[in-house]
Amino acid sequence: MEFITKGEAINCIRIIKDKELGKETQVTVASFNAGVDRVPPHVAAVLFIDEVKELVSWLEDRKKLQSKLAKQTIEHTILESLPLLLRQATQALNDVDQLELMLFRSIRERLEELSEALDNTERFTAPHKTGSSQMQNSEEQKERLDTIKRDIENNE
Repeated sequence: MEFITKGEAINCIRIIKDKELGKETQVTVASFNAGVDRVPPHVAAVLFIDEVKELVSWLEDRKKLQSKLAKQTIEHTILESLPLLLRQATQALNDVDQLELMLFRSIRERLEELSEALDNTERFTAPHKTGSSQMQNSEEQKERLDTIKRDIENNE
């Protein structure tokens, strides 16, 4: 079972494996408002018992992550989101045929600035994980980006 936020909804997606064909099929079995922090009755009614437990755990992980993000500085949130964004940017560069010259130069300049700032960073701490067992990295990233988006909107 996967739980994916899409807009203002959380989709509960069951993965069905066809052993004969060796294929997986994803079926959305329930959906509910992303503002809800517990399993709605209409969702519990269509999920298996283990899936309900997974969803409860996922919602708890999500709430912990949201609490952590609310407490930490926006700068820290931006830096936490950067590795995945850079990986996606690398993949995007591998997938495009051409790049506008101005965009190329802008990316190059920002990367040089980032590299210099990173080289000048001397404060390191031990790794810290939110303890999320159910949330996928992509879902954690969505929460970080939502936090960054709210910060941008509040500072316009």
